[in-house]
Amino acid sequence: MTSPFRFNRLVHSDWSVLPAKRWTAVALSLEDSWLIEHLAPTPSPDLFVDDLLKQGRRTLAGFDFPIGLPSAYLERTGLNFLDLISEPCSMHARRFFTPAETLFDISPTQPFYRTHPAGGRHTDLCERLGCASFDELLRQCDKATENRLRAEAIFWTVGAKQVGKAALCGWREILIPVRRRGGRLWPFDGLLAELDTGGLTIAEAYPAEAYRHIGVRGLVGKRSQQGRMAAGRILLEWASRHRVRFDPDIARRVCDGFGAGGDGEDAFDALAGLCGMIEVVAGRRAEMADDRIVPAQREGWILGQTDLPL
Repeated sequence: MTSPFRFNRLVHSDWSVLPAKRWTAVALSLEDSWLIEHLAPTPSPDLFVDDLLKQGRRTLAGFDFPIGLPSAYLERTGLNFLDLISEPCSMHARRFFTPAETLFDISPTQPFYRTHPAGGRHTDLCERLGCASFDELLRQCDKATENRLRAEAIFWTVGAKQVGKAALCGWREILIPVRRRGGRLWPFDGLLAELDTGGLTIAEAYPAEAYRHIGVRGLVGKRSQQGRMAAGRILLEWASRHRVRFDPDIARRVCDGFGAGGDGEDAFDALAGLCGMIEVVAGRRAEMADDRIVPAQREGWILGQTDLPL
């Protein structure tokens, strides 16, 4: 199948606040197929940004941290996400990117916090950000669908589902320097067909969303080597059907469930997220549902998510 887009390099980074848990997978476009040619720990942000912006590449890079803010919050504060990352030295941006000490110290203009106090609740977050309900702190793509539970609010920074700290880190280390050097942001700057002409485009990509797109959803948990081996067999079958080839060393690691080490889960997510991006760029999956375009260009969206909120 001929791709409807002109990207010739896809990059997916499984991101974390902890640099040691960041992994990146890369695929290159060939004449009639994709070659997954790189899977390794992510380099330092400076080196990584330099590589992403490498001349002569039409690169789409996916990151699994939230990119965007809920509409209700934007309306209440008068802020704009693109302005925040494009003008990080402005008074509003400096305050926004500086975390308050605790949940009880936040405000609409300073919504992130460093430490979570004992007894802090979702209702405290809503009260201090001026929200009538917790639902106002979710983007449309964060809400529960028929196939997925809801995400955590971006400003909540405690628990296994929290994403706020990784988002703030990713915005500072990736989005702001990329934006400063001319990189574009999907879907804020346009849809994929408008952004594939050259240079770097960054998008939000979510491995747990990609599992279903490539057929590995519902298998044994990714935290065990055996679970990853089972998922790997499905992944290789998917690749064979869709003219996706693996570097031999990466193929061996897929068959081995990415080893017994603690970083196997991170490497698996980096690769799964990349395969989900291939599904979109190859034209087998829409980048989003058509009726989501207007809200998505205000608050962000997950690449390839077509399910609507319940």
